[in-house]
Amino acid sequence: MKSKKIWIAILAIISFITVGSSAIVNSVEPVKAETRMSTFPKKMRGTWYQYNKKTHQIDKNVITAKKWVSYFDGKKGTEYLHVYPKNAPAYPKQEKKKQNWIYILGDPVKVRGRMWILVEGWYQAAGGASYNVSKLKGHWVLTNASGAGLWYSNHWYHSAKLAKKLKNQRYPHFAYDSGAKW
Repeated sequence: MKSKKIWIAILAIISFITVGSSAIVNSVEPVKAETRMSTFPKKMRGTWYQYNKKTHQIDKNVITAKKWVSYFDGKKGTEYLHVYPKNAPAYPKQEKKKQNWIYILGDPVKVRGRMWILVEGWYQAAGGASYNVSKLKGHWVLTNASGAGLWYSNHWYHSAKLAKKLKNQRYPHFAYDSGAKW
């Protein structure tokens, strides 16, 4: 009889946790993480190149401690890393000066054995892009992935020559499309 009461109590606790956590997940307002990363990790910094299969050109990203400069299709875009305020409203009034601001959301997370950081636009409520830096086959590789399951991985290298050479390279434990099995 005593063990039956214990099992009922355990099931009640599990039910409470499950219902409570689903209510949090289904909340309407986005929640910003408590961690405030103020600079890009040192491994991410530098100049990175990727072969763009659509344009057959080399794309380039230059990452410093607080700035990200991208060169795509002959256009240059600059974004500035800022710390997202702890008590910011869920839907802040948009200001022109912040349109090129980005922030790192939360702590790095481990997915398929690799640590990733999520970078979002200042006024972005969800989505963003996740980034990982790993040494793969002897080369440092910056990988960006999108989607909830970190799908659509793209790899960036420290030289344009290497990016062109490894343009079709696929590494284990990365997903390359939404139906990928990793």
